[in-house]
Amino acid sequence: MSIKTFDSALDFIPAAKPRTVGFSGGVLKAIGDTFFAIREGIDLAGEYKELTNRGMASDVAARKVFDKIGSKH
Repeated sequence: MSIKTFDSALDFIPAAKPRTVGFSGGVLKAIGDTFFAIREGIDLAGEYKELTNRGMASDVAARKVFDKIGSKH
């Protein structure tokens, strides 16, 4: 098998698109999603603390908070 034959066997693989330098919409969306997730985590941690301070059992408070993950998005 020669190199030419091997290369022609790989013709079915789509060529990769060249990467552009700079911030694309995908990078900005990923950064925004990261900050949203951090903010959501901080908010839900505060809600958990408030629920447990009011006397709710920790496992019930955790379930209540975990059920809200992603609901604001």
